[in-house]
Amino acid sequence: MAPLGHPAPIRTIVDVALGQYDEVWAAGGHPHYVFPTSYDELLRITAGEAAEVGA
Repeated sequence: MAPLGHPAPIRTIVDVALGQYDEVWAAGGHPHYVFPTSYDELLRITAGEAAEVGA
């Protein structure tokens, strides 16, 4: 699911494991629409909550 562009705010969880990468790719709502960003920027633009997702 794309992390942006929803008509109303949704709860977004961003895996802390992504913080190890200089660049992450986020979905833009279509398989051909992705964009590079940083972990910190992804948290900011989605108002995401950092959490450990994997075990």
